[in-house]
Amino acid sequence: MKKNNLRAAHHMRAGHRETAAEPASYSTLENPVWQKSERFERTAGFNLEGAPGDIFPLLCPVLEYRWLPGWACTMCYSDSGTAENNAIFHTHENHGKTLVWTTIAYRPYSFIEFLVVDGTDTVNRFSISLEEKKDNTTELTWRMLFTATSTAGSRAPRHAFTEEQFKKMIDDRKTELVYYLKTGRMLPKNT
Repeated sequence: MKKNNLRAAHHMRAGHRETAAEPASYSTLENPVWQKSERFERTAGFNLEGAPGDIFPLLCPVLEYRWLPGWACTMCYSDSGTAENNAIFHTHENHGKTLVWTTIAYRPYSFIEFLVVDGTDTVNRFSISLEEKKDNTTELTWRMLFTATSTAGSRAPRHAFTEEQFKKMIDDRKTELVYYLKTGRMLPKNT
């Protein structure tokens, strides 16, 4: 009874009159529809020669054009023109969809995290942490937390992004970064 009184009081203050259709819409708001979503995580890491200050700037959608073969994005928002907190860009993926990336954490030289949204199908938290080691190397840890947000999304990610595929992607990133850090150039395609 209290909820109904609060609702009526809110409506009176807002100048609304309750109609016969309104109570049903309120019950939907009070009892959201839940769907069981699939979630899984992939984590891998590697060490690179060099300090975090040399590596971290390369983890930017703009600077990835220097070292990541095939990289393409459209920058939507960035005050600085490069990676920063709340920067937004999008990419077009092989499966024909556009992914919207938002930088949700940006701690220079130690951590960057993106929220990657694939329409209404998946949401991915993608982070890279960097830790400087005593031997002038930096340990990078790559983490992806996938959540399916639709039936189509629940079929796609786990099968399209197996542990083996994730490991290969991380091995490729390591090879590309090692080459760039040594030469200042992008790894040739057939290497």
